[in-house]
Amino acid sequence: MSSQEEYNRQLLEKCPVGLVLCRMDGTLIDINPAYAAILGRTVPETLNLSYWQLTSENYALKQAILENLERTGRYGPDEQEYIHKDGHLVPVRVSGQIIEKDGERLLWSSVEDISDLRRAHLERQQSEKILKQSEARYRSLVKTNTQIIWVSTPEGICFELKDWIAYTGQTLAEAENGGWIDAVHPDDRGYTGEAWGVAVANLSMYQIEYRIRGKDGNYRYFWVWGAPVIEEDGSVREWIGTCTDIHDRKLAEAENQRLKERYSSLVTATSQIVWGATSEGLGISSEMLTWIAYTGQTEEEVAGWGWIDPIHPDDRPHSFEAWSTAVANRGIYETEYRLRGKDGIYRYFSVCGAPVLEEDGSIREWIGTCTDIHDRKLAEAENQRLLDMLNHSSDAIIVRDMSDKILYWNQGAERLYSWTREEVKDQYIYKFIKKTFPKPKELIVAELLEQGNWEGEVEHLTHDGIQITVQSRWTLQRDIDGQPSAILEINTDITARKQAEIALRQLNQELEARVAERTAALQNTLAEAQGLNAILDNLADGLLVTDITGQITHFNPAFIAMHGLTATAINGHYQELPISGLANLIEQTQSHPQEVFAAEIALAKERIGQAVATAIFKKAVDNEPAACFGSALLIRDITAEKEVDKMKTDFISTVSHELRTPLTSVLGFASIIKEKLETDVFPMISTEDRKLQKTIKRVADNLTIIVSEAERLTSLINDVLDIAKMEAGKVEWQMQPLDPSELLDWATTSTFALFETNGLQLVSEIEPGLPQIVGDRNRLLQVLINLISNAVKFTKSGSVTCRIKQRNDGVCISIIDTGIGIALEDQPKVFEKFRQVGDTLTDKPKGTGLGLPICKQIVDHHGGRIWVESEPGKGSTFSFLIPTFTSEHKANTNLNLDALVKQLKEHVITTNAVLNENRKTILVVDDDVNIRELLRQQLENEGYNVREAKDGMDAIHQIKTNRPDLILLDVMMPQINGFDVAAVLKNDPHTADIPIIILSIVENKERGYHIGIDRYLTKPINKEQLRNEIGSLLSQGTSSKKVLVVDKNASTLKTISDVLQTQGYSVIEASNPQECINKALSAKPDMIIIDSIFSQEADLVKTLRFEKELENVFFIMLSDR
Repeated sequence: MSSQEEYNRQLLEKCPVGLVLCRMDGTLIDINPAYAAILGRTVPETLNLSYWQLTSENYALKQAILENLERTGRYGPDEQEYIHKDGHLVPVRVSGQIIEKDGERLLWSSVEDISDLRRAHLERQQSEKILKQSEARYRSLVKTNTQIIWVSTPEGICFELKDWIAYTGQTLAEAENGGWIDAVHPDDRGYTGEAWGVAVANLSMYQIEYRIRGKDGNYRYFWVWGAPVIEEDGSVREWIGTCTDIHDRKLAEAENQRLKERYSSLVTATSQIVWGATSEGLGISSEMLTWIAYTGQTEEEVAGWGWIDPIHPDDRPHSFEAWSTAVANRGIYETEYRLRGKDGIYRYFSVCGAPVLEEDGSIREWIGTCTDIHDRKLAEAENQRLLDMLNHSSDAIIVRDMSDKILYWNQGAERLYSWTREEVKDQYIYKFIKKTFPKPKELIVAELLEQGNWEGEVEHLTHDGIQITVQSRWTLQRDIDGQPSAILEINTDITARKQAEIALRQLNQELEARVAERTAALQNTLAEAQGLNAILDNLADGLLVTDITGQITHFNPAFIAMHGLTATAINGHYQELPISGLANLIEQTQSHPQEVFAAEIALAKERIGQAVATAIFKKAVDNEPAACFGSALLIRDITAEKEVDKMKTDFISTVSHELRTPLTSVLGFASIIKEKLETDVFPMISTEDRKLQKTIKRVADNLTIIVSEAERLTSLINDVLDIAKMEAGKVEWQMQPLDPSELLDWATTSTFALFETNGLQLVSEIEPGLPQIVGDRNRLLQVLINLISNAVKFTKSGSVTCRIKQRNDGVCISIIDTGIGIALEDQPKVFEKFRQVGDTLTDKPKGTGLGLPICKQIVDHHGGRIWVESEPGKGSTFSFLIPTFTSEHKANTNLNLDALVKQLKEHVITTNAVLNENRKTILVVDDDVNIRELLRQQLENEGYNVREAKDGMDAIHQIKTNRPDLILLDVMMPQINGFDVAAVLKNDPHTADIPIIILSIVENKERGYHIGIDRYLTKPINKEQLRNEIGSLLSQGTSSKKVLVVDKNASTLKTISDVLQTQGYSVIEASNPQECINKALSAKPDMIIIDSIFSQEADLVKTLRFEKELENVFFIMLSDR
């Protein structure tokens, strides 16, 4: 492009006038930005359009332009309208001419936006029109105006006074030359004349108020306005003015001022908070003086939106939303919020505001009040609480207006009549409830209006069509004027009571007939009763009878003598009697009237009585069930029988103890012989000789029988000793919370082989969600295993069901078999010692007959009971009930630390470790040479060096001269017993760390562990157990075992830790559940000692049982049992 072309292009681009080059058909070739701007488009956007598309649809104008172009080669300037991009028309002035380029005729046009010119022209035309209209209106106004119009000379001499004269009644002569002032009120003339002089002198506006006397002689206020008419040279041509009657306005202003003063006084005197705000809702501090006085805000703080600050934060959102809505809709502002006083206390206020509107409907300002409703809100809350109480009442409570329309219907009414509140609200009550009144309804209403209340029985029909009887109580409610406004109706369903009354009347009639019949019979039996009383009074057994309330109704002389009481001391309630255990028996008969209960109770002079209690029932008559009317208690003095029984038990116990020593030798040597024959002898004998083979088999079978029978005899002896210890109260119970289902799992696992051997089916029925029980795990397992074993033993085919259910008084475990059953007369005998059911001549005895008595002793100790239900040929059900674990089982603060240490030594589980290559030396101390020989052989077979000591003195001498690695010690020895030997060794620092295992027929583990021995085993010796315990103690050497102690009581925690550390244990402490879990997982203790309540709260035992390597950790629970 040449420099000239570039210059021309710049001119085109920068030209303020729109330029366009197009073909004759309207196709655009080139335009400048000014042209595109007129159309509101960009240059590229515009070039895509046709020239004729940019102009309005004025066909005639387009044709004229084209004709002019053809004729003259140019057109314009013409005014046209272009179409703007947004659709509106833009007025433009267009001119153009035809040019030829490269043989083609083109149209070159200039376009000028004349929008501003046209707008100014239109405005000028409009102004001229308005001016003409104004002049016409002025002329009309002068003719029709009610104002007084006056005209004066530049000097102030009025000459146009037609309106003034007409109003004042002055003549023209009186009004001219300043005489008009005579009609002005004398009090206003001075300042009026002065103001007129100043206006004339200064050529300023004349504005003033004064009173003018009308021709009726009355003065009225006028607003006087005058203005000079100025010539073009600035001089005054004349004055034109008006006098406007403002008398009514002045009166209105005076009245308004009076109202303002009254409003101000009202604001000052009212207890409400009065506030004002702008039309936008901004606070006006001058209108919020009472707000400021209450809230303590300053005028600066309350201005604008600051008034929101004292409103409670929780109430601001809904208050502001309501305010915004009222401002937007110009409506009433109503809300409630809590407002903070200057004392900092929030109180509820009811807020109401109204807009003050201008004549055009716009809001000038807002005026409102805040009324303290705090006390009302508290009352409403209390009323709501009372309504809630009424709503949850079991009675039907209904409120209805005087036209019987339902206003309130509580939940009791919904339940009684089966209609919901939504169904009956604002409906007529008799549309739903069909009523049958005891007398005409009109009389009832009259009584209600006169007395204010009415009460009676009414028959109602419910939604379900059921006829009911209600005790209906009506109370009249009155409004503040004392006029009846509503009726409160309270209906109590007495249908069942009415039915009972009817039944009672019928029963009374029947009873009267029966009384008449039986009075005669009573007279006949009176003599019999006197004879019966004589028999009861002469009974050797004590008798006590109570009624169902517990009052003593009868007792015999034997009862008085047994307890050393007087007859006067027994009159009253059975709980007042100073007899231990008696009250519990009678309470059991009342809670389980179908059962018989027995217990031993203490009598006077240290004697013992056997008490049997049962409920007393009246004889059933005419198919009526027998009714319980009291309890009877029969007491027999069994002191002599107890002494004989104790002698028998002591004898059996002594014999059993004495049998243990020879039995230990028999069982031990038989086992050694059997083992030697099987491992050393039989393999070396030729088995070709059949006779020899038969002999070998017979010898092996005979030895098996000897071992089996010796073991059975050991079990029988253990049962005898077990029952003896229980009766003597020497059993050590280890009580802890237990899961009943886990207990049954352990028992069924232990007895599963019995079911496989006998081909019986095992069924478990365990109720879900069972609570924990408190008990000795091993002893309760003993009960379960005994009951399951008996069930298998006496069931040839079928199944044994183990069932656990929760009952109100505990957890009931039942073992149900399909076996031979037990006759009713034999059932009480099954829990007696040394008794077996069946023919002793034809049935082979199956044990000592102590299994079930031991079970009963165990269950009784747990505070439970055991019983049997059976029919011959239909199987038996043995059940026992154990109380559930409750928070009443509190931890015992007086710890039995000796028993705790004993439990630790019995139950710390150790793994078998590989012994050192050096053979360990074990010293066997026993006065029985056979026992020493048995132990020597057993231990040497295990690879130990064995030394023997014949008594305690010999043992102490050997130990001090040649220290062994472990000691096996008997208790019953001459000169010095085993306990004393152990005490000597444990108190000597040189021998205190030698492990000691006691092997004895005497069971006194508590004493042994108190001395400090490491294990306590009873004879006969369990070879496998002895080998494990020896291996455990020798593998650990003198190292301690890890024990985790958990208790939130710091004092208890320290006491237990100190004692265990003195016994050589490694102690870890924890005081909360999480710490217990963390330390148990990290330290892997051998045993955990834990407070039972603490464990129950956090379920720690179950939690830790599921952790790897803690499945078999032993828990000791510290509890009050």
